[in-house]
Amino acid sequence: MSVITEQDKVLLQKAASFDESALAEIYDRYQNPLYRYAMRLLGNQQLAEDCVSDTFLRFLRALRSGSIPGENLQAYLYRIAHNWIVDHYRRDYVTADNLESDFPDGQENLENRVFSKLDGDRIRVAIFSLTPLQQQVIMLKYFEGWQNEEIALVIGKKVGAVKALAHRSLGMLRKKFE
Repeated sequence: MSVITEQDKVLLQKAASFDESALAEIYDRYQNPLYRYAMRLLGNQQLAEDCVSDTFLRFLRALRSGSIPGENLQAYLYRIAHNWIVDHYRRDYVTADNLESDFPDGQENLENRVFSKLDGDRIRVAIFSLTPLQQQVIMLKYFEGWQNEEIALVIGKKVGAVKALAHRSLGMLRKKFE
């Protein structure tokens, strides 16, 4: 189980006073995993980069306002990123109109590009048909490889609830693809 360690508490306290080395360490530690998470859900490199940038910007704003996360920093950052992604889909749902914009000319033939994009979109649409809590559990458990205990910290539920959510969510996804 990933709880906040003394080392992380010290790191957060230094970050709260805008210590550059502490902020750089936090960024270096979490930038790549947050990017992978966002990329899986968004399917677009630029959007994933925007999500990560805004996640750290929101984190800095929270520090400036004196809101040091008292919980697991990883869970806190993933919650910010997940909320950004949910907000994005509420604002600008992926449509067929932007299929070609994700592929540079000459990358591969159009048919393969379209089918690849549609498969990814189909999976994302299926995941986003779940409740936000179910989405988060599925992404963290099956795409990020988190343990149930870590997920429980992020969503503020007991481990048994995480297991139940994962089981129900997989059942719902299975039905969508049958």
